[in-house]
Amino acid sequence: MKNIFILFILTIITGTIMAQEDNIKFDDVKVIKEFNATLGDFNKINIDPVLPVFDLKSRQYVYSIRSVPVKLNYEKPQIRPLALKSIDGIQPKKYFIKLGYGIPKYLKAQLSIGYKKNNMNSNLLINHISADNSGSLPDQKISKTGLDFSFFNRKNESDIEYGSNINIEGDYFYLYAIESDDTLQPYANNKRRFLRGNLNGFFTKENLFNKLKNTTEFNYKFLQLNTSGQIENTIIFSNKSKISVNENMHFIFPVLADLIFSKQKYYLVGTKPKFIFNSKLVNIKIGGDIIKSQDDFYAYPSAELSLNIFHNFLEIFGSITNDIYNNSNYLTTIENPFLNFDKEYINTSVFNNFSGGIRNSLEGAKIEFFATYQKIHNKQFFINSTDKKTFNVIYDNGKDIKLEANISYKFIPQLEISGSLTKHFYKMDKLNKAWYNPDFTANFTTKSNIFSDKLLIKGELFFASQSWYQGLDGNSYKLDPLFDISAVAKYKLFNNSSVFVELNNIFAQKYQRWYRYPSLGLNFMAGMEIRF
Repeated sequence: MKNIFILFILTIITGTIMAQEDNIKFDDVKVIKEFNATLGDFNKINIDPVLPVFDLKSRQYVYSIRSVPVKLNYEKPQIRPLALKSIDGIQPKKYFIKLGYGIPKYLKAQLSIGYKKNNMNSNLLINHISADNSGSLPDQKISKTGLDFSFFNRKNESDIEYGSNINIEGDYFYLYAIESDDTLQPYANNKRRFLRGNLNGFFTKENLFNKLKNTTEFNYKFLQLNTSGQIENTIIFSNKSKISVNENMHFIFPVLADLIFSKQKYYLVGTKPKFIFNSKLVNIKIGGDIIKSQDDFYAYPSAELSLNIFHNFLEIFGSITNDIYNNSNYLTTIENPFLNFDKEYINTSVFNNFSGGIRNSLEGAKIEFFATYQKIHNKQFFINSTDKKTFNVIYDNGKDIKLEANISYKFIPQLEISGSLTKHFYKMDKLNKAWYNPDFTANFTTKSNIFSDKLLIKGELFFASQSWYQGLDGNSYKLDPLFDISAVAKYKLFNNSSVFVELNNIFAQKYQRWYRYPSLGLNFMAGMEIRF
């Protein structure tokens, strides 16, 4: 009951819904709801998913949708900290309740309430997930609790489209203090709690002047440590104007201002103009990135080219893209929450990406391969601090060659399998190794619906090779590889209710994403879902 009470007191926001018209418009669409495309969906709307370069700046992905073919970018698999599953996204029903409990003291609870009237949509989501393995490891507790409210409205196609998202989430865990490889000792006052806030508002107007479409967005983020005071505030303003010459030719003029108020003030302002040409045979994007930050001035060209051959059976593509952003504490603590806050680590990271590849679609199957050469400037790495329980941030320049292969195949309508393989070749200027960055990862998932779709079974295998870290003595060491298998079974009792069973980290591997922070081991949960 204590955890359930916490669920309705603490606040976290991680979801949003947006209605779409039946008449799909091909444009840059920001996806703010969970969208799990299946092969059946490909045949209906001809969408091909493509894994984008991981974007630490926005933590969101933009689906660049065109007439032929439609491209779909989705979030890459991530190494799960402490083997704890992430909170589910917002459910598409008006009311949704989910409650489950398991071992070790594993609790998941979710309440979602939606409202829709004509083109107006709103949703309230409250959720909580926690685990406590202190019986075998002192102070190994983690939890995530939150509140999310979203709103979207547009009276008709010619009216202003506007909406807002209010997210607040709380992360709660403990810092460890391991004095030797096999001895774990609790550290006094080692409780750590983050409170994050993300408030967003936007409005869009099509045909503002003739064929001009304009989108304006305002975003405010804050990060608070142990509720003792705000350690960071971020204000982001963006505006994007799009001029459509015709259905095939477009000009985009975006501007961005990103201000961070921490121990010092940081900023990043700039523009990324782009020309787009789409046709059945060729698709071209030409532009550039012009950015000024507190560190330097950056100006780089950008371009994307894809050729569709044999009626979209085969696509050859290549691109030059750039990722430029400031490493805020808000973003850094999402990746590594065990940060040492005695120092300030905010710098501008720049990644110049040169990519090329090939993809093809067969009946029931999709295969994709691409390679990326990445020039790295100010990539963020982590090393253990002298207090033996937190991490300091260091930066280095270098390069990375990444090879990636993705495949999905539907054997029969009731059985689907997909997977990805990624290999990195890091070469850093100063560091001996790319600390805490595994150079090989593999992720495979399978999904099966049986007994007239009453029983859904999902399985996932995730492997990450050994990653290097710098020990307290300054020498290089390797962490154990990650081999994580999880499974979910869900059985539909009635049209609006189901029971489920989850198994995570089935082999109970004591994997360490960060040195001195072992995973939770085996997680088991059973519960019920109700939709109405």
